[in-house]
Amino acid sequence: MLLQNVFHDGQVCDILIQGNKIAQIAPHIIIPNEETLDCSGKAILPSFANTHTHASMMFLRGIGEDKPLFEWLNESIWPLENKLKPEHIYPLSRFAILEMIKTGTTFFCDMYADPDETVKAVRDMGIRAMIPYVGAMDVFDANEYPKRLTKATDYMSTPNSCPRVIKGLSCHAIYTTSEKMIRTFYEMAREEDTYFHIHISETQKEVDDCINQFGCRPVELLHKWGVLGPKTILAHAVHLNDTEIKILAETKSILAHCPTSNLKLNSGAMDLQKYLDNGLNITLGTDSVSSNNSLSMISEMKLAALSAKAVSRSPTAGKVDDIFAIATRNGFQAFNINAGKIEEGALADFILVDLNNPFLKPNTNLKSNMIYAADSSCITDVFCDGKQVMINGHVNDEDNIKKAFETVCQDLFYNK
Repeated sequence: MLLQNVFHDGQVCDILIQGNKIAQIAPHIIIPNEETLDCSGKAILPSFANTHTHASMMFLRGIGEDKPLFEWLNESIWPLENKLKPEHIYPLSRFAILEMIKTGTTFFCDMYADPDETVKAVRDMGIRAMIPYVGAMDVFDANEYPKRLTKATDYMSTPNSCPRVIKGLSCHAIYTTSEKMIRTFYEMAREEDTYFHIHISETQKEVDDCINQFGCRPVELLHKWGVLGPKTILAHAVHLNDTEIKILAETKSILAHCPTSNLKLNSGAMDLQKYLDNGLNITLGTDSVSSNNSLSMISEMKLAALSAKAVSRSPTAGKVDDIFAIATRNGFQAFNINAGKIEEGALADFILVDLNNPFLKPNTNLKSNMIYAADSSCITDVFCDGKQVMINGHVNDEDNIKKAFETVCQDLFYNK
């Protein structure tokens, strides 16, 4: 496909997509018989990489509002999750992906049950994901360990049905998962040359409990267990001291910053600028709609920028370029995906935005407008792997996706 008259990097140009890559960017490209898309009045930007979410928790939007984290989990979230069946996961995941596409995301890093169903949803919806088997939560029950190890082995050994999916392994947290399972899953991930995903240092209570039980802080504990590295994704990582920051910089571990969830649950606020200044590998995630109410990376960028300024008490913290990078380029690079940038040779994962949308006027700083002013109405088209997964605001089969989701909610909330 040839994109004609598209605004890119301050000027109007043409962009040629060949296969799944950006082949050429030039003022005027003429190729006879090439499929063309007139992008007059539109700009091209990288799509977003959501590096921490729980896609299938879509049915929990608005549930258990205004509660502290552990009360929220024990009283509101886990009891409803216990009603989930494997057949619910596919329609829930498709509905989550629909929202992600509508808000410009073409990659997400998941953490949820029945990963095979989520793999199918990603395959059918046309985007990318890292989907791990989740070893949580054995809750320190020795009888659970062999069961989950067998399931994880089966998942990892089954041929991958979607080339856009990265299979990985995950454990929930140090307060729900045994040392043995965390170490084993990390070693399995390392043997498979893939990723390991875990929540860490989300609340001050988690840090205090870890010190009381193990005599050290959570990141120090994971370092002692040997499970940090450039393919370890640490979700939240709000409460870090200088020693832990140094450890994470040295191990090149990936941090998934989830500002909306952290603020909503009052878990704490990451000192983002300090982390960036110390060279930490920061990416951005929404967490689930149960703690965020949205999977929009657009709104996540705004919260990331504003909370960075508030925590550091500096208007220069959370700079526009830094915030846009952690939502796009950093996330893709963390998973070794050649996207998050509009360059020749990069994968054709991108969004088109309407420059006539009131939220994007005046077009003096497009990235700033996307962070501080935009919403999903600004996005007209979404491409992933060279294919158009949203056309003029419409995603294929979206009416049926919504109906299937409503059926699952009916089953979970009202059927005995």
